Amino acid sequence: MTTNYLTIMMKHFEHMNIEVAAAAATVLDSVSLKEREDTYDCHRFLYVKEGEGKLIAQDREIPLAKGTLCILLSGMPHRIVLEPDRTITFQWCHFRSSYEDRDLYRTLQIPIYLHLGDEHQSESSALFERLFEEIARDGLTSRLKIKATMLELISIYLDNLSLNDNGAPTEEMQKIDLVLKYIDDHLADNITIENLAKQVYLHPNYFIVFFKGILGSSPIQYVNLRRMEIAKGLLLQPDCNVSSVASKVGMQIYYFSRMFKAHTGLTPSRYRKQAASVSNVQATRGEDH
Repeated sequence: MTTNYLTIMMKHFEHMNIEVAAAAATVLDSVSLKEREDTYDCHRFLYVKEGEGKLIAQDREIPLAKGTLCILLSGMPHRIVLEPDRTITFQWCHFRSSYEDRDLYRTLQIPIYLHLGDEHQSESSALFERLFEEIARDGLTSRLKIKATMLELISIYLDNLSLNDNGAPTEEMQKIDLVLKYIDDHLADNITIENLAKQVYLHPNYFIVFFKGILGSSPIQYVNLRRMEIAKGLLLQPDCNVSSVASKVGMQIYYFSRMFKAHTGLTPSRYRKQAASVSNVQATRGEDH
């Protein structure tokens, strides 16, 4: 799993709208599950709270045990198998997202299961409990709290991913990887849509649609965001003044200052002073301890 792969996932989840359709805890036994295969038109989070069994999905037999967290995509047939006289307790939720029609989850090849470390097991179970409470409460702020809880669950999932979990990258991911590397290597240059499209042999018009479908923003929006992210780091370095930072990210100083203020709410100079002030306070506190 490359850094760019993680970048794509982060951008996707940052901008994703999530709607939780249902959530509950369920105890299943071998009798009720006999020969039962499920397919849903929404995504599913399944967390094993207690018990053991197997999940059959994508022609694979996946072991289930306490701490296993699964994400099953819409339209994915799956079934759970238990030994005779055994039970398994799941906490689960069904959800939809704003990116479903782009099939982005499959493009990213997010693994459908992982086993959480001990430090994340109780945290995940508590998040599901919070989902249940907010869905039942249906208060004024419940939808916001439900989305925040879902993002926490997704964050735990991503935190526990192994660098090799996603397997060989798809052709789309290989193309995006090339483009993102090109952007980072040429931030000081004049980057055009034509330059970017040429890297992956796509027509510029199609490339814009392709890029936005995976990153959630236009290529130029992404380039400018990367410039601002890099600039923030450079402004923290004592030997980089505002003019040199603007040059390093390929922008005229006036345009850079205006865009930086629009992005952060602070001028580059003010940002430097603020960051230096915070560093001094932290250093002082460290000396006090």
